[in-house]
Amino acid sequence: MEHYLYFAEGGGADATTEAVCYAASRFVGVEPITATTTGIYFESPVGDVDGGGGGGDLITVTHADTHATASSYHRAKLIAEAMVEAVNQGPHATGKMTSIIDVDNGVYFGGITSIISDASFGIVVSLDS
Repeated sequence: MEHYLYFAEGGGADATTEAVCYAASRFVGVEPITATTTGIYFESPVGDVDGGGGGGDLITVTHADTHATASSYHRAKLIAEAMVEAVNQGPHATGKMTSIIDVDNGVYFGGITSIISDASFGIVVSLDS
């Protein structure tokens, strides 16, 4: 049985791209996009991320610019650590769903809880088409 990861933008999860749920096995990776955005990538059900016709699905997380702050680092590190922890949860997670960023219900996984107070914090779901 697969483990699933849930994301919701905060729009009520009642329209396309306001919420998504991915099998943990479809997680591709995390990368900083700009100083204030980080991308979380998943294999798309309609394309792929290896040049075979699709760009994958993207969760863009907006956050504070902390990469140049002394004793700090880009928020991408906290987001990547949370994603790795969620994807690699033990056997107790099999067949379960983990909310990673659920703005609608105020649920955040792992270290992501430490960045939700950023004034610009939010997510945008972009689906491959």
